[in-house]
Amino acid sequence: MKRILVAIDLMDETDQLIDAAKQLVKQFDGELCIIHSESIENYLMSNEFANYPSIEIPKMIDIRKKSIEVQLEKIKEQLTKEGIKTLYILMDGTTTENILREALEFKADLIIVGSHKHGRFYHLLFGSLHDMLISKSSIPIMVIPPKEKN
Repeated sequence: MKRILVAIDLMDETDQLIDAAKQLVKQFDGELCIIHSESIENYLMSNEFANYPSIEIPKMIDIRKKSIEVQLEKIKEQLTKEGIKTLYILMDGTTTENILREALEFKADLIIVGSHKHGRFYHLLFGSLHDMLISKSSIPIMVIPPKEKN
């Protein structure tokens, strides 16, 4: 397991996913690829723009992308300081296809994703990322459940 791809959404579970990937990469002296995939709708729904209703859509997307890049760069810098060869990729579009495409290009031995606690109705309407990845991937998938909140 020399090459591990971890898909993060920069939410609460990001540190947990990075920690799991970091442990495996260190154990196997491997490489880590961090991927964040964002849909156009998610760019536009960001809370960053609540106070700017007149901002143009391309400008909104550009600002949000730069904000995400800053976060990804911070994660990469920290991992690099710890001696882990790391790259990150910010992609637009459908998350499942982006993860699978990048995992093949990176020649990943493992894909790590998180799991969210959504209800049955949500899963009925939208499905889950890890279920879609498991059904479509030829690369092993490790699903990290969210930590229980006290």
